[in-house]
Amino acid sequence: MVDKKSTDNVNGSKLVNLMKKVFPFYNENDDKNYAAVYDTNGDYSASTFVDTNAEELPNGAIGIAGAADRDRIFIKSLPTDRLARYKIYKEMADDSTISAAIELLLSYALSADKSTGRCVFLRAKDPKDTELVDKLNREVLAPINKYILSWSYTTAVYGVNYIRPYTEKGRGIVAWEANYYTLPSHIKEYEKSGNLAGFTSQNLKQRQDGEQVQLAEPWILIPLKIPSWHPDLDVEPNNYTGTAYSLYDDAYHRIPIETQNYGTSLIHTAFESWCNLKQAMHSLLASRANASRIDRLISVSTDNLDPARAAEYINSVATQLKSDREEASRMAEKSGVLPTVWNSLIPVMSGGAKGGVSIDTQVIEPNITAIEDIMFYVKQMGGALGIDPSLLGFGDMMAGGLGEGGWFRTAIQSALRANLLRGAAVNFIYRAIDIHTAFKDGKVWTDGEYPFDICFDSLNTAIEEEANAANEAKANYASLVATALDTIEQGMIGKSDTLKGYIYKDILELDPVLSDKIIKELAEGAAAMAAENDSLMESIGDKSQSELEQIVRDVLLGA
Repeated sequence: MVDKKSTDNVNGSKLVNLMKKVFPFYNENDDKNYAAVYDTNGDYSASTFVDTNAEELPNGAIGIAGAADRDRIFIKSLPTDRLARYKIYKEMADDSTISAAIELLLSYALSADKSTGRCVFLRAKDPKDTELVDKLNREVLAPINKYILSWSYTTAVYGVNYIRPYTEKGRGIVAWEANYYTLPSHIKEYEKSGNLAGFTSQNLKQRQDGEQVQLAEPWILIPLKIPSWHPDLDVEPNNYTGTAYSLYDDAYHRIPIETQNYGTSLIHTAFESWCNLKQAMHSLLASRANASRIDRLISVSTDNLDPARAAEYINSVATQLKSDREEASRMAEKSGVLPTVWNSLIPVMSGGAKGGVSIDTQVIEPNITAIEDIMFYVKQMGGALGIDPSLLGFGDMMAGGLGEGGWFRTAIQSALRANLLRGAAVNFIYRAIDIHTAFKDGKVWTDGEYPFDICFDSLNTAIEEEANAANEAKANYASLVATALDTIEQGMIGKSDTLKGYIYKDILELDPVLSDKIIKELAEGAAAMAAENDSLMESIGDKSQSELEQIVRDVLLGA
């Protein structure tokens, strides 16, 4: 515990020194370093991004206009630019199927207990810290439980979300802000040697010169970030320092650079299957639309008519059809139902009665019974999201009745993704408590010294199923070990410390120090029990025959 005696001492410089215990790579002079160049994302809403998947080559065999001078298969992929990906993530999250999958993942990870209404809480490691931990539960965890689901939804979509904590000396965190201005599209995160050094944003400026970008302190925002990220082989971090990056540079005094670790969206790998599914669905809807259209071919015979009379005859028929069409359009505007019959006039020079009209109706039958490709894309997207399709509205794919089927088949996948969300929440809570106690009490905890554990109240999730199974296995193992130890001590094996050490250390794989302690305590217990038995036998041996008979009658016969 790093402690300050009085909150009155938590002034500017001492507070900075205290916060350096939490952010060891923070340097207040970084913002004044003229060799450093800091940037923001600018006006994200007005930004335009180049479509990296745009067609640049002429149309080919499967291009827009058919075959030309090449054969090429075009595969759509996500752009490398972070802000461009955010726009696509937003569109994907608006999809009803993907939105349902995200809600399911959040319910797996952060479902609230029905009695307390909370999904996460602190538990004291030592009873003497119970009062302090209860206070943290009220002051920090209570508002977090109120907003954690909505905050985590943004994290699941974009990979990271930023929350602005408002602090007061002597009170700690007094308010939380998470809105449009704290979205990851408006925030840039800077680091030193992989450790947080500060933030920049168009909305994080307090200088009078409003155009100058300011590197904000690392405790101004708290990231709620998915703890999974993979560097891109083709994208180098932005470096505006003018000098090449060197791993030999001093880790504490190097110039901060923008991080590439903005977490990983939980829907990132579902992009390809989502695009394929949308395209397949559009094709299915087009088949439905074509099937609803009826083409009526009207052939007008002009045989044996001179050109003038033929034209007059055709115009009269066309005028009547046009009038009927206009009347149908007016009725459609009122009712909202579009006409599905399309009339086409075809003059016929022969093959019919003079001045006769023949009508032929053409109907397209949709071939939509075979939709295996759509179901394949649904399963592919479900696999990428870690959700069984039966939980996304495809109830006919369940193995049994309602509530049975795909739930347990995807327990491992759901648990992995739920653990990512819980890992983001755990890191966020630790950071929030550090900031709160620093401003309120003038103290912070170093790693490993926290007097509490972070616990989740989720009861009926995939994670809890795995945890319950693991606890049951541990209980069975502990029972077997206890039985084995008791058997060993009561038999001849208990007289050999060498054999007991081999069984405890090599077979049961107990810690050597703990094993020696157990052997010693069991030996002392056995010796004490033997001495007690000897004492009992000696006391019995001193009794006379009549006294023993009286004891038997008193104890066994109750006489």
